[in-house]
Amino acid sequence: MNPGPPIKNVTPPPSGGARAVTTPDGTARRNQIIGLAVFVIALVLLVRACSGHENKYEHIAHEFTQDIQNNDYNAVVKFENPETVVNQTRGRFGHAVDVIAPLGKIEHVRETTPSDAPPRTHDFDVVFQNGSVHEHFTFDPTDKVFLFNFDPPVKTK
Repeated sequence: MNPGPPIKNVTPPPSGGARAVTTPDGTARRNQIIGLAVFVIALVLLVRACSGHENKYEHIAHEFTQDIQNNDYNAVVKFENPETVVNQTRGRFGHAVDVIAPLGKIEHVRETTPSDAPPRTHDFDVVFQNGSVHEHFTFDPTDKVFLFNFDPPVKTK
C-alpha cells in the first residue's frame, strides 16, 4: 500500500513578535462625546417643552387666581365678560381674597376638566404653598370668564 503524498504542516507560522496596538484618534472620541452631550441636551429640552407649560385656560386660571390673591379687583375685571362684572360684587370678590390669599404662592395649575363637561367649562386644581383649591370656570365664546367659583380650600400647613 502506497501511503500517498506526504502531509504538509498546516500549523501557522510563529508570530513575528508583539502586535502593534493603535489608539483611537482623540478628536474622534471627543466628537462622539460632544455629539452625545448635544443629543442629551436636546432630549431634555424637548421633554421640558412638552410637559411643563400651562395651556391657554390654565394660564387664564393662574392669572385670575393670582389677581384675586393680590386683591386686584381691576385686574380680575379684565378677565370677565361685562355680564359677570355686574354680578361680581366687591363683597363676593373680598370673600374670594380672604379664602385664597392665605394659601401662599401658586406652585402650579392643572386642568382637570372631565371629558363629559359642557362646552367652555373648565375645572382646575390650583396648588399653593399652603394648600390647594379646586376652581370651576365657564368661559364665553371670547374666552372671557362668564362664571367662576371654587370649592373650600384644602390646607396643608
